[in-house]
Amino acid sequence: MSMVDVIDGASYPRLDPIACPLCGKQSPARVIAARFSMLTSVAECPACRLAYQTPRPSEEASRAYMNWRWSSGDSYVTDSENKRRAARAKLTHVQEVRPLPGRLLDFGAGSGAFVRASLDAGWQAIGVEQSESAIARAREYYGVELQDSLPDEEFDVITMWDVVEHLRDPLAVLRLLHGRLRREGVLLMETGNYENWRRILEGERWSLYLLDHHFYFSPASLETVVTRAGFSAFRVLDVDHSAPSLRRTLTRPRWGMRAWRTYFASKRAWPEHGDINVMVAAATA
Repeated sequence: MSMVDVIDGASYPRLDPIACPLCGKQSPARVIAARFSMLTSVAECPACRLAYQTPRPSEEASRAYMNWRWSSGDSYVTDSENKRRAARAKLTHVQEVRPLPGRLLDFGAGSGAFVRASLDAGWQAIGVEQSESAIARAREYYGVELQDSLPDEEFDVITMWDVVEHLRDPLAVLRLLHGRLRREGVLLMETGNYENWRRILEGERWSLYLLDHHFYFSPASLETVVTRAGFSAFRVLDVDHSAPSLRRTLTRPRWGMRAWRTYFASKRAWPEHGDINVMVAAATA
């Protein structure tokens, strides 16, 4: 399959088709029109309950896309107050598993909103980010100086908010982060849940199909990767169930009964998580 990503006027050929990183088996891919006039090419491994891009964007394309997004005027980037609210909500998840502030590393810190919220709440927080545009935003919007490489020290908590799906080799990165956690330290992750009713209902219009999302995890495949990296006590937190969004969807005439049927079919297939679009998971070092 020949694909070329065009980002901010530059072309980046896709050169590296991959197999399922968990079992090594090949699966056919389908090309999906993603947001921002980009493309994804998604394969599913039913045995591992993992979806992934193949061929996937080059490293140069991924970097160009990150910098293009973080320097854009899109509300996702520029709505500072909304990002502050979201960061404070994420911090409540951290405080559920680690009530007392300690040393915290936010890996893939984006524009630094979560690092800012953590510092304001008394945490000794450090953020790591690769995008130059995001680092500049963090400095401008939140007065936070992010680092561009992983510090050689240990932490009580490591967070990865909407990060693991962007990694080219999640297992290698998670093993590295495992070595940065103190004994009984906690890893907290947020990522889209592939096994959920909204993805089924929206089909190829699912909002989490994005050029730089290399992987689409289910709770089972995320647990596999996290466990192989050396973590234990993996669990999906009981958050972000979608009854309110279901009610909103039912008010749209075109969705109506189809939304109901999709919702309940997904709950039968995946009773514990079929109604979770974005999952928050925790594990222990």
